[in-house]
This record gives sequence, C-alpha cells and structure tokens, in this order.
Amino acid sequence: MHVYSVFVLLSALGICTALFGSNSNVVPELEKGWEHVTTGSTIKLSHVKSNARLMMPQVSYGTGSQQQAITAHVDAAATKGLWRVEVKDSLRGQPVLCGAQIRLINSDTDHGLHSHSAHKSPISSNQEVSGYDGRDTGDLWTVECSQEKWMRETPVVFKHVDTSKYLLSLPNKKFGQPISGHQEVCAGKSADSNAQWMALEGYYFSRRSNEAK
Repeated sequence: MHVYSVFVLLSALGICTALFGSNSNVVPELEKGWEHVTTGSTIKLSHVKSNARLMMPQVSYGTGSQQQAITAHVDAAATKGLWRVEVKDSLRGQPVLCGAQIRLINSDTDHGLHSHSAHKSPISSNQEVSGYDGRDTGDLWTVECSQEKWMRETPVVFKHVDTSKYLLSLPNKKFGQPISGHQEVCAGKSADSNAQWMALEGYYFSRRSNEAK
C-alpha cells in the first residue's frame, strides 16, 4: 500500500534558529527519505554562483516577447519564487530522474518557465527566458545531474529541450526599476558556473511504501 506525505522545509537558517538557537552553526542534515526532488514538490531554486533565488516578479518585459520577466534575487524570503515540479507520467512523490524532462510552474501565477529562440534577453542579448501562461514544448527542460536522481542541495543544470540552451543567471547583469537589483535570467550555450542551480526551500512530497502485515 502506498501512502503520500508532505514535508514542509524551512530555510536552513530558519531551522537552525528554531532548533538550536540563533548563534548555532549546526545545520541539520536532510532526513532520510527526503533527499530527492520529487514530482509535485514546490521548491525554491538557488543560483549556486550568486545564492539568488529564481523568481517571477510579475513584471512584463518591455521588449522581446513582452511575456512575464524571469529574474533571480538574493532575498531568499521573497515571494514569487516557488516552482512546482511537473513530470509527465510520473506519480506525485516519485523522485525526478536525471535526464528527465520537466516543467517548472510558478505557484503564484501558474505560468511555466519558458524559453524560445525568437527573442533575446533584454540585458545580455542571450536567449530570453520568460513566464508563459500557456503550455507548449517551450516549457520543457531536461534536468542534467551526475547522480541517478535529482538530489536536493546538489548542483544541477537545466537544458531547454527545444533549443538546447542552458538556464543561466548573470550576477553582473541587473535590472533597474521596478525590479532593481534583480539579476537577469536567460538561456545560453554553456553549462558553466552561471548555469548551476540547487533545490533548497520548499514543500516536498515523498512516496513511501508500507507492506500490509
């Protein structure tokens, strides 16, 4: 018999403060059975190089597709940065395999993380990444990682299925008002240090099997 559980993960700092006091340097390890990013989980993605979270600030691009802007920002507590992980033909709570094609859906707006070769990003002129309120193949990304399954708190890269470009954030390319300080997120050719992301805070599902006795 299969049962589902949901685990609410606070930020590492928040957990440490709550359990060990504000001056403690102890960071709790991931609980066994909760090490993986799973289908249906809603997560925050941290850009490894800058520690900025992937966000959809609900501001439209003034150029290109004029769809919703996608950015990265260092305020880990900011809203609009939770993304639901969708995998076709995968059960909720099932670990996401490396090499799987996924959709990342913004939980505030139901817009998908999207890209397309027709438009350039507004600052760096790389390939634009946007929030799209429909569903098509431009929302599909391949998770590339070194293990068999996508592990939390472990760097991965996302390769856009349609264009073979990688999801990047560029810490030296920042927007002005009304989203001052937000880093540009775009798609580029190289899976370099600008392309590495980690799953951190979020709501994680786990699929556990219990044998009836």
